[in-house]
Amino acid sequence: MRKLLGRLATGVFILLTFIGIKASQAQTIQVASLTMVSPGACPVAGCAAGQRLNMRGTFTIGDYDPTISPHVQICIYTPASWAATDLQIGANGLITGAAYQPGTAGCTSALPGGYTLLGGAAATFTDAFFGDSLDFAFRIRSTASTTPNGTALIRIHEHTAQDVWTQTDQAFVLLPVIATGNPIYVANDAAACGSNSPCYINSGDDLVDGIGTGLKDAIDSHPADSKATISILGNYQIKSNPVLLDKPHTLQGIGDARITYSGSLCTQPILKITAGATIRDLTISDGACAATSRDLLQINSPADVLIVSNDLIDGKDAVSMADNTGNLILQFNQIQNNTGYGVFRAQGSSTGSITAIANNIYNNRSGAQVDCASKGKAEHNFWGFGANLSTAVNLCTVTEGKQLGAPGLPQVGAAGIDGQRVTVGESMAYSFNDRVGYQRSSNGNDFEMYIVNHGAGSPENVPFIGGLPGSLIPCSSYWDVFLGEGAAPSPSQSLTLAFRYDQNAYCTNTIQTASYCGGNDPALYPLWWYDPKYNVTSGWDTTGENPKGSGANGASGQETSCNIPQKEIRVIIDTSGRPGLSTDLNFTPFVVGLPPTSSSVVITRFTAISGDASASVQWTTASEVNTRGFYVLRSLQSDSGFTRVSGEIPRLGTGVGGANYEYNDSGLTNGTTYYYRLEIVSSSGESSFSNVISVIPGTPTITPTATFTGTITITPTGPTPTHTLTRTITPTRTPTATRIPTRTHTPVRQSTYFTYRSPTPVPSRTAFPTRTKPFQTASATPSSTLHDYPVAPGGGSMDLSATPLEPETGYPGEGTQIETTISVTTTSVVAASPTLSKPIAPNSGKGIARLINFSRKYWPYFLGFLALEIVGLVVAGFVLRRKGWLTFPLLKKK
Repeated sequence: MRKLLGRLATGVFILLTFIGIKASQAQTIQVASLTMVSPGACPVAGCAAGQRLNMRGTFTIGDYDPTISPHVQICIYTPASWAATDLQIGANGLITGAAYQPGTAGCTSALPGGYTLLGGAAATFTDAFFGDSLDFAFRIRSTASTTPNGTALIRIHEHTAQDVWTQTDQAFVLLPVIATGNPIYVANDAAACGSNSPCYINSGDDLVDGIGTGLKDAIDSHPADSKATISILGNYQIKSNPVLLDKPHTLQGIGDARITYSGSLCTQPILKITAGATIRDLTISDGACAATSRDLLQINSPADVLIVSNDLIDGKDAVSMADNTGNLILQFNQIQNNTGYGVFRAQGSSTGSITAIANNIYNNRSGAQVDCASKGKAEHNFWGFGANLSTAVNLCTVTEGKQLGAPGLPQVGAAGIDGQRVTVGESMAYSFNDRVGYQRSSNGNDFEMYIVNHGAGSPENVPFIGGLPGSLIPCSSYWDVFLGEGAAPSPSQSLTLAFRYDQNAYCTNTIQTASYCGGNDPALYPLWWYDPKYNVTSGWDTTGENPKGSGANGASGQETSCNIPQKEIRVIIDTSGRPGLSTDLNFTPFVVGLPPTSSSVVITRFTAISGDASASVQWTTASEVNTRGFYVLRSLQSDSGFTRVSGEIPRLGTGVGGANYEYNDSGLTNGTTYYYRLEIVSSSGESSFSNVISVIPGTPTITPTATFTGTITITPTGPTPTHTLTRTITPTRTPTATRIPTRTHTPVRQSTYFTYRSPTPVPSRTAFPTRTKPFQTASATPSSTLHDYPVAPGGGSMDLSATPLEPETGYPGEGTQIETTISVTTTSVVAASPTLSKPIAPNSGKGIARLINFSRKYWPYFLGFLALEIVGLVVAGFVLRRKGWLTFPLLKKK
């Protein structure tokens, strides 16, 4: 008994010594555990059947006979209801580094009830260890039944004697598992899934065909004969391997969802499509890839693939099609800013063809944007401002005039452009929130028709001619309407189109007066159309008047009527007049609009002054004729992407006197270049635009100025003028600093994008004496909705060196002219800002600094506690030794 107590005391002493003196050292292994490493947690509803899981088992060892190998066996069990598959086990232990060989020979304990042995691995150790960790992964089979609580289990067996394996440890983890369904969802992690279920999330691997992504798990969760709708949530990240879409599923985005990539291995595509899939409502880009880019969609499918309403941006080839038998259809996509082709088909003898219709495809590689390899059509697309069809496409069927004359309007809060393919039936139907209606006559059959929204409010929304002087004041969007491919209405059929005109109160009140819809002359009802192909119209003509173009050849207009209760104008299009059902509905844009009442503003000063994360936009006018107010527009590019950042700022000046304005734009990023322009709104709602200035927010260090003077002469001769401008420029400059160039830009991938459709942007100002007033700050409530202006280079800028503008034709008031003289002084102030070479995280190093300060402050206490503990142990050891309860057998004398 005394020996037993002695040994017990010795063990307690050693244990206390180990705990006390080594308290600051973490133990390698304390208890066995099984944890899910990736994903970090299941979604709220549970991990979906088909989800891949990465696990880590940690366990103690030490009972094995070192002379018998292998030494240890890990056994992996899962519930039978999971029907788990695709087990992969790590090659080496994470603590021992020992090699683990797959196998289950040592899994000799009884099988738990309701479980299956999924697999295992065994290892032999060359050194002594307390324990080890091993990673493994498996996939819950997609056919797994709903299991509210499922448990993954590991057991550890050690080789204790020849042919004897003894279970020495085990651990488990509880996981909720739910059955798959349709629709299904994909997100980066459980939090991004929210309440959407079943939801698949990324696991820890980056393997061939995208294994390790929730997207691949979702694709594989349904067989090919069970098409599923897979919805992407948020900003979803794939990995370096492409995700293989080998089933005919629909892959779509919800809201402004996107598929992208944050790594640097950029040699493979984002998605590989080998089945008749549909990709819609997604933004797809290759993320951080720069010097080398990734193809976004690589297609090699025996069945048709539909790509509709996506933004395919910032990759290599946006869509790369192999020489396959399936057809490729692209509709309502924005395909921009790719280093390679927008769409490319490989040469070959297979029958698969391309049909690209109603897309924005521009600003990709230099040269052809689409190559069909002589197997496809590319009609009714927007190719960039001033683009030539002969250079925009290669080996595709295209028809001059059968292109969009302006970019399709990007959708708000979603990918793609605002367009629809509709079926025209016998009953009146409406699209675009009831803005456009369509109906066929009772004879004949239904047919397909495309409608594309170009928007309104900017020169670049106006198809083919841009916002030239004399352009209409739009009371609706500009709409492109054309028949679907293969649509063939019978000669006796007619099509009724209806367009709403209540875009603003001015439009509604004016159109319903006796001068327009309140009168009895259909030729004055302000529904306009434009013929870009045969010059049937002279500029824009109303649908109710006989067209006035050189190609009209005596044609009559079409029956036009006003439906004032519904605030719409209708036209019946048949084969008897123009626009004609068979002759014109392949080329024709429409708009409800009013003759313009231009604003005339003399701007003598327009500048932006940098501040800390802000900019002060200031301008001075000398006179403001027929002006309602101003908007401040901002962009990160000098030639496009301008949006309103202010509410409407009411005018402060008059027709004979100007005013000073200031708008403070805050929340900016220091060191970033911002571009500003003014939108000048006339009293009738027409918009014109100033030149573009730039500023870099930061601490002002230089205040350079540049002064310009010029003269323009005006003589009004009619109520609705066309303009002939002559200009004389006498520039003077104060050479005290270098001003940031306003209109200088680095050419990008497609030069045609930078060709502005009018060689002479028209300044919106008239001659009045220059006057100054004390600065008044114009307050404005930011608009709740930012309106996008896809602005072309030079769009709306006041170019003081431009050549005279030729008189225009084809607008109301044709033949009148204005000759103008202006004396303008412009001072631009741009302050340079320091540039940080590397951003510094705001909390960088705080944790370490706090730990060091804490240690410096309290180190005497730590040292005192340690000394006290050592003294206590020595005293306790001395007492126990004297009583004979503490023995050290190795020190005994023999």
